[in-house]
Amino acid sequence: MGADIAKFMPSDMRIRVVQNVIMEMGIRPLSNAIGVNSKTVYKYKFGASCPTDETMMRILMVLKERYPTLFKRYIDELRDNFSIALDILPKLEAQPLATSGITVPKAEKLPRSIVPERKPVERAAEVTKFAIYRDLGVSNPSDRMKLAKILVIMQGMQTFTLSDITKKSSVPPDIVEKYADMLIKAGYVREISHNTYQIRTKIRL
Repeated sequence: MGADIAKFMPSDMRIRVVQNVIMEMGIRPLSNAIGVNSKTVYKYKFGASCPTDETMMRILMVLKERYPTLFKRYIDELRDNFSIALDILPKLEAQPLATSGITVPKAEKLPRSIVPERKPVERAAEVTKFAIYRDLGVSNPSDRMKLAKILVIMQGMQTFTLSDITKKSSVPPDIVEKYADMLIKAGYVREISHNTYQIRTKIRL
């Protein structure tokens, strides 16, 4: 099996694969098996980092050798995704966008003091944490790890307060408050009563 398979795996699938292998093997055994620092594997566990093509190839080799059923499931999923994409492609090519004659109005610039606050939007029933990272503009691995811990705790509770999240995640309260505010404004979390919150969508961690 070459590295070609790994190249076609999207980042969210890579993280799901490595998290499953970590769950089965543990961080240190997987670290030894693929020749990657255990701290890096720890980041994989929380979705703060994504395996490179070469590392993903080694992970897939371990998966194929030790957990063939799980390996087949992911390969079948990858194949199905490509089949769907190839089926849709001709339809997209047959419907080019008509852009001629369209005038796009310039956005009116508002004074900074009266720029309207973004309102919560409706979200899909399920999203990946990577979609949330992108939506909130969180790209730093360390920040992603903090946010991942917060999301894990939030999803594990029916309702929660910010102090609950701080205690269970060990993330500083100011960081918890910052990300909670971002999640609320982006429509992922809602306040159901004073200082009590609830996740609005299932998050695939």
